[in-house]
Amino acid sequence: MNTVTLADIPLLWRAESLAPVQSQCVSTGYQPLDRALGGGWPLPSLIELLCDDHGIGELRLLVGLLRTAQGASALTAPKIVLWLSPPFELHAIALTQYGLAPNDHWVCSISQPADLQWAMTQALRSGACLAVIAWTRHLKPAALRTLKLAAMTGRSVGVLFRPTSETRLASPATLRIALRPQVDELELAILKMQGRRPSIVRIAPSDVDRVTREAR
Repeated sequence: MNTVTLADIPLLWRAESLAPVQSQCVSTGYQPLDRALGGGWPLPSLIELLCDDHGIGELRLLVGLLRTAQGASALTAPKIVLWLSPPFELHAIALTQYGLAPNDHWVCSISQPADLQWAMTQALRSGACLAVIAWTRHLKPAALRTLKLAAMTGRSVGVLFRPTSETRLASPATLRIALRPQVDELELAILKMQGRRPSIVRIAPSDVDRVTREAR
């Protein structure tokens, strides 16, 4: 009797034994999160961060991505970070404190979901943006697929902040993380990551301050 192994079965998805889907990844600045993601934020990609509250440390999660990408862009063509309909006003001093150049961050407020989707798609596809960060509610799967394709085409990163009510719906996003504040911590439930298993990570958002200082 011949012995059949998993390697002998064609088209079998072996999860973490597969090579990384993305061409590269960027450290988040948090070692536990990097381990859970297989190295860091995937590039290029469409990332969904699902949360219902603002100011819980959700933006600090992106500091490592924005700083690393900004440093890389200095060697090539200048690129920008586009913020679409943020629920707050960006402060130049805060950006500077995290080692980011305020002039590279553009903000646009869009009231209609269809217009926001169109703007995000065009910005990601253009190749002119390091990242496009947007706040929106319900998007159809077809719209999410379009955004993901645009990010891959433009070699960029799209970050969507959406309410946790969208967790129950399927999404083609490369990475989906649900955020929930805890006492002095932020709980990150990794719902989907291509090539990785779902997991839960707890971090202290203030830890990124140390990472930022060491990187300067």
